[in-house]
Amino acid sequence: MKCEHKSCGNKEKLWLPFVSREVEYGLKVHPYCVHCGAVKNISTDTPKRIGYYINILAMIRKSFRISEAQIRLIINELSSKEDFEDPYWTTGFAQEKMFLAAISKFCNIPEPTIKPLLARLY
Repeated sequence: MKCEHKSCGNKEKLWLPFVSREVEYGLKVHPYCVHCGAVKNISTDTPKRIGYYINILAMIRKSFRISEAQIRLIINELSSKEDFEDPYWTTGFAQEKMFLAAISKFCNIPEPTIKPLLARLY
């Protein structure tokens, strides 16, 4: 079941490692959800909506021969991950990894070919 996150008050925040794109930058104060306890991602590496990745799939479709069925399978794979767009659990970097894993699962396209397309929409 998906949580309707509610941040804790300012006095209740936690001191935790500040990590961005898998690099640790010391300690910072992090808010957390009072319902489920999830710690909020405070980096600038925030998750994007699934439409962002659907636009990338459209660009991939123009460059490579992938079918509508493959696109639907990739979208279903990403949509099935409950926390794919969750700003508490997921980072943009984690989304990219999930997206690349879904493409490699359903298409025969090398990862280095797709990474420039991810950077193009920023």
